Amino acid sequence: MLYGHYRACPANHYPYTVQPGDTLNTIAYRLETSVARIMAANPGVDPYNLQIGQMLCIPACPPNHTPRIVQPGDTLYAIAQAYGVTVESILEANPGVDPRSLRVGQRLCIPAACSGGAAAGAETIRAMQRDIDMLKQESEVQKTHESNYGSSKATTRAVQVTESAIRFEAAPVTFTGDYRGRFTVGKSYSYYADAAMGGQRGLSVKDNFGVWHSFGYHVPIG
Repeated sequence: MLYGHYRACPANHYPYTVQPGDTLNTIAYRLETSVARIMAANPGVDPYNLQIGQMLCIPACPPNHTPRIVQPGDTLYAIAQAYGVTVESILEANPGVDPRSLRVGQRLCIPAACSGGAAAGAETIRAMQRDIDMLKQESEVQKTHESNYGSSKATTRAVQVTESAIRFEAAPVTFTGDYRGRFTVGKSYSYYADAAMGGQRGLSVKDNFGVWHSFGYHVPIG
């Protein structure tokens, strides 16, 4: 049976006509949304019995989100900075997006910045940076790290930053700890790696605010 009727979609939605071979999973993947959001926008739709020609309403972006079309040269970090939000919040709003492989023309949903807008957020970050700079001047550990590693040209990318773990390309292990805000997924950081006796390894990485963090791990011998 072919469905040829048209129905108006609610605001911030657009119509989509079911094609041969479509499932809600393939539609959600191709249109960069989720099955749950499509179901919510189309009450009564049987996900196991889609019909060719059936019209679905596809949500463009959730409330309090702004659609953004990826442009040449865009990175998630640059987009996050432009909108005053975090890379993590963009990834949360766009499940399935690969931060290392954005496509020109790809649609992203950008969550609203915190109350006060991007300008207030930027001022907060500047104030945090002033405090951090002051604390670094008073920290012998930070002075030593900057003296030893500050001239290093090597960089490593943060490939995982969650509330409980962080991982860098330069090390074969995942480190525990909440480093959200200090490091950003997909961004590269100055680092220095060293080795000690018995398979011990060390990784010193400078975060978004210029603060050095030291991570130790063990590599089995033999």
